[in-house]
Amino acid sequence: MDAAIEQYAPSEALDDTPTVSLSLPFILHPSCLHMQVRSGSKTKNLIQFAMRKLFPTDAGVIPIEQITWNAFGDGISKAIACAELTKRRSQMNFYEHVQIGYKRIEQIWRPVNSNVELDTLKVNKDIPAICIFLSKLPLVKLNEGDN
Repeated sequence: MDAAIEQYAPSEALDDTPTVSLSLPFILHPSCLHMQVRSGSKTKNLIQFAMRKLFPTDAGVIPIEQITWNAFGDGISKAIACAELTKRRSQMNFYEHVQIGYKRIEQIWRPVNSNVELDTLKVNKDIPAICIFLSKLPLVKLNEGDN
């Protein structure tokens, strides 16, 4: 099996969006801040930016009421750390909802050797994703009948 995979190389990704969007079952406030966390992001910079938006020191700036921390793949642990640091540094109780899911990426693998007659492969990869929703306001479901 390993020898067969050596005959192929990935050539393109059909769904190469850098963000993940999981559907939250809550009404989002218009000021909701969506933070996309990647594995190379600096936690300190993300937290400082979010805290300035949540609790601005300028009198003319309106604070945001909700924030989402979104990540997939290797950035998941960093997104969890950012959400926990936000809660710890703010000294207030947030309403919280965590949504987990997958981001699907389709890759095309083509044969390395053109002399060998092999088919092109289409590979679907499901990469884990997370969305951590923090709100200063009570959470209101999209459909009030849901429990």
